[in-house]
Amino acid sequence: MGKREAPNYIWKDIYPTWDEACKAAQSVGGKGLGGERWFQRITRQITDYRDELRQYGIAMPPRPSSLPLACVLANPSTILDFGGSSGYCWDYLQNTLPKHRLSAYVVVETDEVVDYMENSGIHRAPVAYRSLKDPLDSCDLLYCNSVLQYFGSNAPLLSLVERTTPQFVLLEDVVATGEEDFFSVQSYHDSAIPYRFLGLHKLLQELADSGYLELARYPYASPILGVIKPFEMGNFPKAKQLRYSSSILLKKFEGVK
Repeated sequence: MGKREAPNYIWKDIYPTWDEACKAAQSVGGKGLGGERWFQRITRQITDYRDELRQYGIAMPPRPSSLPLACVLANPSTILDFGGSSGYCWDYLQNTLPKHRLSAYVVVETDEVVDYMENSGIHRAPVAYRSLKDPLDSCDLLYCNSVLQYFGSNAPLLSLVERTTPQFVLLEDVVATGEEDFFSVQSYHDSAIPYRFLGLHKLLQELADSGYLELARYPYASPILGVIKPFEMGNFPKAKQLRYSSSILLKKFEGVK
């Protein structure tokens, strides 16, 4: 019999704090999600999607997204997309919702990405780019796909919720399990990135404290290096392992605090 191929572990170790995970990533030359290569990737992401749509009349989005269905429920006029990179979800909504009343689509990103996208000419109004420190108007729906794990805490998300008071919050590719956060380093192509596994109970409690209650939670088909399959986490203790990330839809309820 042939030798069984060793699992390709995306996350190698567990660190007690976010700072230590950041130091570990830096020690092996971690470049993070930024720089010229990242800009080329997100540009190609949306141009490939637009080209395929023009050619075939239908195209899969760069990442799986439940945002169109959430819009059917929420009927928003304004959306804030936290970490929306190329803004491909705006295109996806145009191509999946024959009738909508969207008048503003704001992508909140790093200063680097904001500067790049504003100068790229890829989007025009009603799409706008803002950084976390910029003033933000209220919104009807806050969307976030595969972002929270790259922050050391839920504070940026909770701050956006408090500042924009959305009626609905849709979080996708939420890598969360157990009670409390724990930290690792993600291998990403030729880079290493500090990575947070969210404490699911902690996340839901913090959002409940802000008045948001969970309506639905379901598995997210998260592609790892282009393949959808359960996470390879056999190198982690059983209590730290999870098979899939999640999509979580929450709604603001008055009087809930």
